[in-house]
Amino acid sequence: MENVAFIEMVFENCESIVIPINRVKRMEFGTLTPFEHYPYKGLSAFRSEYGLLDLIYQNESELHYNDSDYEEFLEPFIGNKLSNHVEERPNILGRILNYNDIVMIQFLDQNQQHIKNIYVPWHEDDREENRYMLKEANNGILNIEIRVR
Repeated sequence: MENVAFIEMVFENCESIVIPINRVKRMEFGTLTPFEHYPYKGLSAFRSEYGLLDLIYQNESELHYNDSDYEEFLEPFIGNKLSNHVEERPNILGRILNYNDIVMIQFLDQNQQHIKNIYVPWHEDDREENRYMLKEANNGILNIEIRVR
């Protein structure tokens, strides 16, 4: 997709991680169905049948994230002094391994303005954990798969 400079992984609790596109080795989605009445004007949003992502990490330390080590969440709210950008805090990639709660992937341009939002499948029986999400880290690749099984 042209003009995409970052993707933003958005989690169930509104935390997010901003990842530069050069760290995305593979990104694949199923059929995209547009939201007919998306509440945020000017943004395009879609539901996807599935989402597959392979993210590149440089070394194992980038996967060691403990949220209790920090006073603030990974939220881009005003006044939060902690960055949610992988470029500035590589270890926050580990947040993906700690929880199964990715809700949406946002596509951002160079100015971090939203281009498109893609919502991945979510198992409705659990409000905090996405039972459809699997992830694995091996040999510098963090593989994320979210699909109905």
